[in-house]
Amino acid sequence: MGVNQFNFSHFFNNKIHATIKKESCDIRPNKFAIPIQKHTSNVQFVTKPGIYDNVDGLITSEKHNIILTIKVADCVPIYIYDPKTCYYGLIHSGWKGTKNHIIKNAFEILFNIANSDPNNIIVFIGPHIRECCYEIDWDVAQYFSFINKDSIKNKWLLSLEKEIIYDAKDVGILNNNIHTSNICTYESLDCESFRRDKENSKRMVGILG
Repeated sequence: MGVNQFNFSHFFNNKIHATIKKESCDIRPNKFAIPIQKHTSNVQFVTKPGIYDNVDGLITSEKHNIILTIKVADCVPIYIYDPKTCYYGLIHSGWKGTKNHIIKNAFEILFNIANSDPNNIIVFIGPHIRECCYEIDWDVAQYFSFINKDSIKNKWLLSLEKEIIYDAKDVGILNNNIHTSNICTYESLDCESFRRDKENSKRMVGILG
């Protein structure tokens, strides 16, 4: 894996291209579906390239030949693929999206539109700020189950990964079909991190298609 790109295609048996890159990569609306993310739990099924406002997740089918994108810098990029129906999705899940179960909304589209069987769906949870570094206060921590108290700092440490896995398994996704990256964006200087770099932070672009 190079500094400017992480490739996750092997988690999908290389049947679909899944990467995360620095924001400087060329993303054009005539080839890509680009969400205007607002930390919602909104997921949209799309059939053509373009810009989609007020959504944090996109779903499509291989027959539409669209490359899905999201931007992240500590939030969780979630890659979803059903090799039986050839439908796939890309989700941006920060604490608000995770709290409001955005991944379940994505699965609902796959179940309703693609008639997907949860046993066939593969999920990859990409690099994000992990429990080791994601400090939150009780006003956020109160909404989650997978938290640990740091009594010295009077903070809670949140695992977005575990929350997302719980939601995925709750709708029938097989444990063996859920994969996660062990990269923490806060710790890895190969990644962009808003928590670490504040106003100097840039974004990474998740790509699936």
